[in-house]
Amino acid sequence: MLLILFLLQLGIIASAAAGHQTMTIRRRVQEESPLATCDPKQHQCRCQDNDNDHDLQGRRSIRVASFDIHCLRLRRNADAFESIANITIELECLGYNELHEEILADAKLKTGYYDGFMFGPFLTGEMVKVGGLHDLTPYVQQGGAYDLRWNDMFRFNREHAAVYDNKVVMIPLDGDVLSFFYRKDLFEKYDKQPPKTWEEYTELAKFFHGKVEPLPGSSSNETVTLSGSCVGRKFRCQEEHWIILILSSMTQHTGTKTGFLFDTSNMEPLLGEAFVETIRFTEEQFAYGADNEMEGCFDSTNIAKMNSGQCAMTYGWGDSFTEGAKGPPTSFVSGLIGTAQTPGSPVYLDRLSQKLAQCTGATCSCKGDDAASTNACLNVAPYTAFTGWSGAVSSFSSKYRQDDTTDFFAYASSPEVSLFDTIPNITGGAPFISVDPFRVSHTNAQDWIDAGLPADSVVSYLETIKEQQSDPNAVIDIRIPQTPAFLDELKVVMNEHIIKINEKKLQGLTGDDLFSSEEEKWEVERKLRAKWKALIASYDRENSQNLLEIYQRSLGIYAPTYNNQDLSKIRPVGLTLCCILLVTSLGFACWTFLHRRNNIIKVSQPLFLYTFCFGCFVLGSSIIPLSIDDSTTSVSGASKACMAFPWLVSIGFTTSFAALFSKIWRVVRVMKSSMAMRRVEVKYTDVLGPFVVLLTMNLVLLLVWTILDPMKYERTYSPQTLESVGSCQSSGNVWKYCVSFIFVINFIAIIAANVLAYKGRNIGSDFVESKWIMLCTASIFQVMLIGAPLMALVSENVVASYFVSAILVFVIGESILLFIFLPKLYETKTRTGSSKSSKNVKISMPSVTPSTRERKSAFPSSRDSVEQRESGAQLKDSVVQGEAELGGE
Repeated sequence: MLLILFLLQLGIIASAAAGHQTMTIRRRVQEESPLATCDPKQHQCRCQDNDNDHDLQGRRSIRVASFDIHCLRLRRNADAFESIANITIELECLGYNELHEEILADAKLKTGYYDGFMFGPFLTGEMVKVGGLHDLTPYVQQGGAYDLRWNDMFRFNREHAAVYDNKVVMIPLDGDVLSFFYRKDLFEKYDKQPPKTWEEYTELAKFFHGKVEPLPGSSSNETVTLSGSCVGRKFRCQEEHWIILILSSMTQHTGTKTGFLFDTSNMEPLLGEAFVETIRFTEEQFAYGADNEMEGCFDSTNIAKMNSGQCAMTYGWGDSFTEGAKGPPTSFVSGLIGTAQTPGSPVYLDRLSQKLAQCTGATCSCKGDDAASTNACLNVAPYTAFTGWSGAVSSFSSKYRQDDTTDFFAYASSPEVSLFDTIPNITGGAPFISVDPFRVSHTNAQDWIDAGLPADSVVSYLETIKEQQSDPNAVIDIRIPQTPAFLDELKVVMNEHIIKINEKKLQGLTGDDLFSSEEEKWEVERKLRAKWKALIASYDRENSQNLLEIYQRSLGIYAPTYNNQDLSKIRPVGLTLCCILLVTSLGFACWTFLHRRNNIIKVSQPLFLYTFCFGCFVLGSSIIPLSIDDSTTSVSGASKACMAFPWLVSIGFTTSFAALFSKIWRVVRVMKSSMAMRRVEVKYTDVLGPFVVLLTMNLVLLLVWTILDPMKYERTYSPQTLESVGSCQSSGNVWKYCVSFIFVINFIAIIAANVLAYKGRNIGSDFVESKWIMLCTASIFQVMLIGAPLMALVSENVVASYFVSAILVFVIGESILLFIFLPKLYETKTRTGSSKSSKNVKISMPSVTPSTRERKSAFPSSRDSVEQRESGAQLKDSVVQGEAELGGE
């Protein structure tokens, strides 16, 4: 009773210790929908009854979660839509982290607590993994409702941002793309043009840095010392986007679907020389940046420094323009901010060599005449950082709620409604809404000018946004599981590096003394690469669907690969052989136990017979892990099966064969003692020696193999043939030595056993069974002699290798069992008792060629005849006595 109470307490504690997000969802569902008293008319409970799709007044209702900054906008949209559609919208405003934790927990639990949510697309991969996003493709194909006008969306938003695995899974409510922002008055004053490359950006930052200029909007002669570049680099405060902005200009050069962070053919991180250059540009920008960049975020550095007139240029989202267009005290540079595309790159990263190469029209996404030219050109890759807030519908909500939620997001995204949210209120101190254009209709400059925004600035801003959002090489942020983990590793390594540069900057160092060496930059690259590859390997081990496939699906380029070496058809054959061998082993073990008092079993020693059965059982069970691949379990499980197979084969074979070796060694030893006319007692400890030595050597080699160079399951893909092959592979060369030594040791043991079996071939006692042991060892020798080269020939073909391995295991196991046990089965059937068995012992003496001395008399004397008869009798008694002493109870 105490034990039961203790277990119940443990269960309560475990339940209370579940994740915060999961408990939050559960608590809400339980509070609002108690299972015992659920009444749709009194509670908003989730029953299958359609009445739960309505509120207490009988109107349909939906629940939507949103980031608190956007709640003002969505509440206004919800109020208007409620009166149009006659539904009730319950809006929950959550903090950034809480929002994404809540909706992911809801999807994992499949509770359908939220009918829809306005969320960051970085979570898309996780949501799709748990099946949490409702497919909106049919809705969009049918034209939608409430003036959705899908084709009015920017090309990037409708073809990439809203789509995952070629399905529409969200409706854009925001359009994010990073642009270059600069002080037009300063650039005109010094006759400067927006930078086309990152080298030019550095030169401009160096030029403006430290210049003393009049403070914009000041009625006095107040001046300000300029910072050449203002980019917030506070740790874990969106700083990863600035790194990716530079990196992607070199890593993505042939279209959005080629990706920028990982190679779409093998998931290799796209770093190399491109990342080393990214570090260099970041260091140079930091050297000519604002003093407090390490303490500031996007809003307090990129925006605030520019709006206060202290900065010559920066880059960021459209908020830099919309906030800068407001009047004092929000901004003192209204009308002075110009917008242009972010810099491009004259070089691109070759994904195979990880080295930089010169861009041409054939290799990069170039503009204008350069696009069709073989001359050098600039790769342009606008970065849609964060991708833009979007509305999605839960897969676990009822159909009615899904339809109503989709209609609501379509209404909020419609041109007229969303335009009102996109054009900022330029009154100083107005709320920060943070909605960037995501439709073509949003780029009508007159609408913005009518709202009071400066005409010149508006035109350059809208044209830049429109051009970047329509670029076929626009960069989309990664949307795969573990996205936060990948980005966090990037933040960590870069923050550690920039801190070192900052320490030098605070010491007053400049120029080459301030910047890191090439080796230091490469060390950062190697560190990040190792961390990312570890994340990929860890995910692939724990999940059946690998990250490469998910990454391809997120870009819409996944094509199901043909597994040209699939085990599904041949696996039943292997498992059938496994079952036969296991049943045979168990059957003979049971038979031995039932006949343990029979003289034939006693003389054959039950311990050895049980050992044969156990060894063959373990050997046969090795076919089970051999049959496991990533189609039956996770990659991690398949990797464990990879190492389980050699362990089971080695232990099973060694156990069976060592017992066989000990048995034939015992027989030969007894025969030799009988030939010498002396009696010998062979103990169990004498025959266990070979067994222990052989097993120990195999186990040591297996342990070394497992620790130093374990096999792991890997699936390789061929993008050219769309084929994939999964197999067990080791990363080093240790396994080759271990396998070679294991094979050599066991092969030598087999040869030795065959030699011993040959020596004892003429002992014809029914109990000694030397003939059957010799046949058994000979068959094993033949199997290994043929099987080893055959395995080498089929090693590249997974199916053939599986079939040959299963056959070899089966033949070896059955050979041992059948040659050892079938003669005994026959003898027990033909002999009626132990007495009869002992009287019918036949000894076939080895033929001995008479020597010269023995040829003196062709006819032996009566004395010689008596001695020979006594010698034969003594041999017979010694053999049987030796057997009986070992097999006796």
